[in-house]
Amino acid sequence: MRRSASPNIISLLASMAVAIFSTAIFLFITAIFHLKINYSVYIINIFIIFLVTLLLFRFVLVRFIYSKIKIIYKTIGKPLKFQNEVKEGSKNVLKTVERDVAEWAINKNKQIRELRKMEQYRKEFVGNVSHELKTPIFNAQGYIETVLDSDLDDPAFIKQYLEKANSNIERLETIVTDLLEISKFESGRIELNKEAFDLVKLIKKVFFQYQHIAQQQKISLKCHSEENAVFVFGDSKRIMQVLENLISNSIKYGKENGHTDIYFHDLEDQYLVEIVDDGPGISSEHLPRLFERFYRADKSRNRKINGTGLGLSIVKNIIEAHEQTINVRSELENGTTFSFTLQKYIPE
Repeated sequence: MRRSASPNIISLLASMAVAIFSTAIFLFITAIFHLKINYSVYIINIFIIFLVTLLLFRFVLVRFIYSKIKIIYKTIGKPLKFQNEVKEGSKNVLKTVERDVAEWAINKNKQIRELRKMEQYRKEFVGNVSHELKTPIFNAQGYIETVLDSDLDDPAFIKQYLEKANSNIERLETIVTDLLEISKFESGRIELNKEAFDLVKLIKKVFFQYQHIAQQQKISLKCHSEENAVFVFGDSKRIMQVLENLISNSIKYGKENGHTDIYFHDLEDQYLVEIVDDGPGISSEHLPRLFERFYRADKSRNRKINGTGLGLSIVKNIIEAHEQTINVRSELENGTTFSFTLQKYIPE
């Protein structure tokens, strides 16, 4: 009942209470001083007291409520869009204020949670960047110092250690290049050269590129398409980056004598592309963060495999730059499926 009371009802009840109190005082004074007042005048006086009290209380109370509501809306940073309803004492005013304040509190709590999450992500990112950059720097430094401190006059030994140092410097360069590319995508400074191209042909090209690695792992690569050509509209070079990363990952993390299959699903204006493997899979707790920079689902295993830890983040940025979506689903021991959409090419 208290929540549904409007300023009008509150002012009415307050004025009635004051009118009754004023009438009681008036009766008390007339009884003490034995004042003789005409009955009609007596009724008129009571009515005037009630009416004046009603108007006065309503004006004061509504102004008071309006001033407090303005302060509330200034505090929560929202414009007060129903001044007339407040001044007229609408019965929905307090409910509206209560709803807006509750929404503000929910949004604030959500923002706080997001900020805490971003702060944790920032700390992890800084730590991961430091670790990823430190490893090749220290390795290269170690190899170079070994050559400088060595008294051996052995060109083969010196060449071997300098090659190892150069390999670590190249890894460092790759990490920095990938970070710069991600930064360009996130800031919108990457321009896509969109054109129509055959996705099946591009996939076969990537298959040929990784065929020797797949043969070493005894993993079969197969593209399942009901049509000989699947034409999409996008940046072919960027989409090739996506395919290279996802297909190479399915091979590197796949099991021996396994398979990597690619399927297409027609979604009218789009194609859904699925890259499916039968590898060890990924635990569900890691899936929401799989596209984060440097995030590794299994640090002990992934450190043994060459990579910057930025590939999936680049993949996600490329797909989103095409205004498309990418998802992953996986279960332990049941393989992993990456699926992304691409705009279908429809000739005019």
